[in-house]
Amino acid sequence: MADINIIIDFTDITLAQTDGKFKDVKKIMIQYPPYNEKWVIRSNITISSESGVSNMEIQCHGDGSIYILNYVPSIKDVYYNYDIIAISEWAQQNGWRVPQPLYSLVQSDEEFWKHFYDTMIVDSDYLDGMYGKRPQLE
Repeated sequence: MADINIIIDFTDITLAQTDGKFKDVKKIMIQYPPYNEKWVIRSNITISSESGVSNMEIQCHGDGSIYILNYVPSIKDVYYNYDIIAISEWAQQNGWRVPQPLYSLVQSDEEFWKHFYDTMIVDSDYLDGMYGKRPQLE
């Protein structure tokens, strides 16, 4: 994916000003009392690439988890869709966990999400429950 130019923009100011780096987001969240480690940031994001523009709504949690709440793809074909790869790569490079689509999102297009689950690009407790836990990479 190194040859693809991808831009990710956030509506949440904390994510935007830190470029989404978990460590930096956490530093900002600690500054505002009463601090709670169970903080949640909700943001709409736009992912622009050569395949087009996609929109996603995500929740970023204080434990480093990210949930995809809503998603409008740039392209529906899993073999040409870089949106999910981009958000997963961005998350992991910036200290977050592998993103998880909300179970209702998976239910609405299970074949699409299962492809990204099978290729380890997203995690899904819902799909773990349906198909069994995947072997962990070492």
